[in-house]
Amino acid sequence: MVRENKQLLLAEVLREFEINGTVFTAEMIAARTTYNKNSVHKYITEKLLDKYVFQSGGRSTYRCDGVASLSNDEFISVMSQSAKAKIKTPEEQFHEKLIGRSLDAFTLALEVYNRPSMKNRVEAFAIMMVNAWELLLKAEILKVDGYERIFYDGDKSISITDAIKRRLQQKDPVRINLETLIDLRDQAVHLLIPELQPQLSRLFQATVLNYQTRYRNEMGNAPLSGQSVGMLSLVIDGPPPEITLIQKLYGKHAATSVAKFIKHFEDISKEVDSTEFSIPIDYRLALVKREHESDLSLSIGEVGKDAIIITKTKDPDVSHPYHMNTAIAEINRRQISVVIKSGAFQAVLSKHGLNSQNKSDMRYVIDGRPRYSEKFVSWFVKNLQQPNWLDTSMQFRRNELKKRSSRISQERGMT
Repeated sequence: MVRENKQLLLAEVLREFEINGTVFTAEMIAARTTYNKNSVHKYITEKLLDKYVFQSGGRSTYRCDGVASLSNDEFISVMSQSAKAKIKTPEEQFHEKLIGRSLDAFTLALEVYNRPSMKNRVEAFAIMMVNAWELLLKAEILKVDGYERIFYDGDKSISITDAIKRRLQQKDPVRINLETLIDLRDQAVHLLIPELQPQLSRLFQATVLNYQTRYRNEMGNAPLSGQSVGMLSLVIDGPPPEITLIQKLYGKHAATSVAKFIKHFEDISKEVDSTEFSIPIDYRLALVKREHESDLSLSIGEVGKDAIIITKTKDPDVSHPYHMNTAIAEINRRQISVVIKSGAFQAVLSKHGLNSQNKSDMRYVIDGRPRYSEKFVSWFVKNLQQPNWLDTSMQFRRNELKKRSSRISQERGMT
């Protein structure tokens, strides 16, 4: 059990290196896990080399390809010392099938939504996304409670409503989001129309991100590992639909349903106040001396008229030009007191809570890959001058790894 927990920490590091395109050494892995350098080297050469880990530019430098698509169980199987394959129980095989079907439905939901030529793509997304969630939740119930718990007395499987009740707390924003999506699916004829897309896309985006998180918690790997996640960006900005136009196009009953839904959606969004229910469309306003550095340009309107606000999107290549490797290289270029490696870099991120900042002026995540700003690099270099600043971060990271290892051990002991 302890060995499996250590292997899962190793899997996390390798997945991160693969996603970030990091060329690494055995020492870099040892700094991020509880393994020593020799153990890491042994695992690489005996279990992973030329399968998931490949030499890159030298005998002791490597790149990773394929680990990000492996689930936790699959990675442990690869790392197993036994040459004899583990025989899966019928429940494990059924769990695998449920997860596979759920992932297929999730992928199809994204594909149809990103196909503008499909007139019913909004309705198709709702149907497939609800199906993906239903299969995922049933897989969770199967794993925790056993085969019988996903069926009623006969051969009929439980409904998604019952699956939600068994796996999600009543006030959980994830549950509220999913129940709203189910209501939309059931009222598709009135509500799943193109004019509602700006509102629906905020709900859909949260649904997709919630599924990603839930899938990763269940399987260890991301649902779209190794694929472009650009199609995950579903949010569309736009004004609220005009009810009079809806009535003209779809009839009075549809217009009434749309008006009721919009009010209900906005009320819940304010009450829940969570990105797990809906993704807000935010604009950040900053007054700067140079117009080209601003996010917004403001003009003074004529008397009695509102000013016009023109939105300008920041280019991440300008605002956050560094990926992890280039950020580390730039930090090392600007100071000579200590050589920063990926382990120390990640320790600082963990210590100062930067890993949770996905859209800040220091760190910005695009398609699952973090980028770092000039402000971040300058902040990092400046703080290196403080005594014990880096040592404190390293100790924090070591304690964090120990806690995570203990938590994984407890969770696997409960299953």
